Amino acid sequence: MSLLLRHALAWAVVLPAATTAQAQTPWPPVPALSAHRGASALYPEMTQPAFAQALQDGADLLELDVVLSRDGVPVVRHDAALAAPEVGEGMPFATTDVATRPEFAQRKTTKTVDGVRQTGWFAEDFTLQELKTLRTVERFAQLRPGSAAHDGQHPLLTLQEVADLAKAHTARTGRPAGLLIELKHAAYLQAQGLDLGRALLEFLERNQWSSAQAPVIVQSFEVQVLKELRARSPVRILQLLGGKGGPPDRAAQGATYAQMASAQGMAAIAAYAQGVALPRQLAMAMDKGRWIAPSAATREAKAAGLAVHVWTLRPENQFLPPAYRKGTNPADRGDALAEARAILGSGGVDGLIADDPAAIHDAFRR
Repeated sequence: MSLLLRHALAWAVVLPAATTAQAQTPWPPVPALSAHRGASALYPEMTQPAFAQALQDGADLLELDVVLSRDGVPVVRHDAALAAPEVGEGMPFATTDVATRPEFAQRKTTKTVDGVRQTGWFAEDFTLQELKTLRTVERFAQLRPGSAAHDGQHPLLTLQEVADLAKAHTARTGRPAGLLIELKHAAYLQAQGLDLGRALLEFLERNQWSSAQAPVIVQSFEVQVLKELRARSPVRILQLLGGKGGPPDRAAQGATYAQMASAQGMAAIAAYAQGVALPRQLAMAMDKGRWIAPSAATREAKAAGLAVHVWTLRPENQFLPPAYRKGTNPADRGDALAEARAILGSGGVDGLIADDPAAIHDAFRR
């Protein structure tokens, strides 16, 4: 069996459904549209309205990040830090109002997360009950004032709550929707006695999703947690690669994403994953500010029989390559649809991960 055929059979499985027509439809479709933290260009990321809007706008998968509460519950947040006024040499950020809560002032602490020293408030220092008292805020408040208008309105969600949203949408509309789950900081949490991989396995078993037919895909920038998951579950896996650096759990070995993007690296990934998720600049070649062709990394992934998903498409000028910008205001929207069409039209890409699924939906032939 050829590598490409093996990839097609592994990736495009049939999702069980209530109707014959739906049961004959492979999921996810190729190309697949993943909503990055929900419709996060419109609402604070990973909130109920962000996910609901993404489903309404045609997303095939809800992309989300998972960390753990102190009592081991998978919580949907992008970072271990809920707010970090001091993040090494980088930008301060917050996705919750925890810094304004006097009852949690003493929880502020300094930790090193995946090699980055941070001072702030961290999810694993709070019980789920405590986390549920917090409210979300917009990460990019100056760029997304419409989303920031919702600050303080929405609670944090558990992984199960988002799964229930996707299930309800599928049952109501007959259009399958699933989850693209990113495991965050697994090695960091393991060092604190919290097992993110085990929590995910329990979630999959509880939802009867520990199968290659389940409407769920798991990804991580780390390697070991994915290999351990593969040994214990047939669920589909994507290995995330960054544009620089390397997997945080392989830092001591000097592993880099550049090495993983080579022919040898992609072959190694294919031993435990069905695909890779690549940043745009790693997945595509550019000329004069436009995406023009699949990169060497994409070609090597395909040669190894791996699917390729591309992250992250954002509609504002600040995040778009020069050829797709409109005007000079970083917060104004550019031509996100043209960017999506360029990437999909180049061939070799199986999915896009975007902050606003509605802005690029017309690029997908359905």
